[in-house]
Amino acid sequence: MNLNFVYLFLTCFMCLPIVNSQTHAQNLNAKQDTLTVSSYVEGPHIRQISNSRATIFYIKHDSLNNTTQKISKSFRYKNDTLVFKGFVEEDTLTYIIPKKIRPQTGINNPANKIIVLGDIHGQFKSLIEILRNNDVIDKNNRWIYGDGNLVFTGDVFDRGDQVTECLWLIFQLEIQAKKAGGNVHYIIGNHEMMALLFDDRYVADKYKHAANYLHSHYSNFFNRHSVLGNWLRSKNTLIRIGDQLFVHAGISPQFLEKKLKIDMVNMKMRYHLNNYTQLKDTSLVDLFLYSYSPIWYRGYLSRTPSYDRISLADVIKTLEFYDSIVIIFGHTPVARVYPFYSFKLIAMDVPIGDPNYIDQALLIENQKYYRIFAHKEKERLR
Repeated sequence: MNLNFVYLFLTCFMCLPIVNSQTHAQNLNAKQDTLTVSSYVEGPHIRQISNSRATIFYIKHDSLNNTTQKISKSFRYKNDTLVFKGFVEEDTLTYIIPKKIRPQTGINNPANKIIVLGDIHGQFKSLIEILRNNDVIDKNNRWIYGDGNLVFTGDVFDRGDQVTECLWLIFQLEIQAKKAGGNVHYIIGNHEMMALLFDDRYVADKYKHAANYLHSHYSNFFNRHSVLGNWLRSKNTLIRIGDQLFVHAGISPQFLEKKLKIDMVNMKMRYHLNNYTQLKDTSLVDLFLYSYSPIWYRGYLSRTPSYDRISLADVIKTLEFYDSIVIIFGHTPVARVYPFYSFKLIAMDVPIGDPNYIDQALLIENQKYYRIFAHKEKERLR
């Protein structure tokens, strides 16, 4: 990727004019439409414009009349929290946004119940069905899982066309879970990295259309001036809950050689994502952002021109180094959630929303492992 190209995008977006505090709409000249897409409402997107104020905006497209609008309002933070109700069409949700978003440790106490979801890829409806039918959320999409833990193994982005809805659901569930004594963990995957670093190969046309309207790039919806962008940059690459290790893709033997503990891995990944265009130390770029990295490695299930499938001995080395008994991961598609290497690895990435597969997730309950579904009882892993 050309770093000067990325820097140009960032610079251009920061120079866009800040909207005023009045609700407003701007029509798109039809000649500027280079993509033909169905009607949509995209948002909300939130940008902090001062220490006490933020602008919330949506992009609304009417395909029948071939018009596009940006609809925005300005709100004030109160007691370091922004609270507002959605104000475009069907979005009547209440959003609670803390002013400061801080990274969490990747090391967590054991939990009696954990639900793990693989790559969501913007499939909001399928996500809602799994969470509702397994008593994680109620009919209003609010947390009812008590002190349970919910883990997303990355790749909420791309392919599907309800990515923003998925992101805001996870964002709000994090806040609600903490109040109830539970936790929501969102691990960075390769598609999160792509969204932050101007790689839009798998972005749905709806999002490209919205970005084109702003004369910008999709990644700028998630830059450092945005709430979602700051939130994503706070996320971890590795987490451990008790003695269970979670990662998007896997820990390659090449990565393990660096002997980086969990919180160090998370810190260094943030460093690479946040400073990609101006890295002073590039010695670990390949290990963090490319094929051997925890967000790209496929060696748990696949052989590639770069590496063979991982050996049991190397898996055991990883588990010993990270004080874990199992590694749970997504990224590489599988037909069903299943364990291998005597339950030392559990694969999660069943293509959600794909009619060729049954939507499913993993339940860990009292140290036992189950497949769970949107419309079926839980099924013990064997």
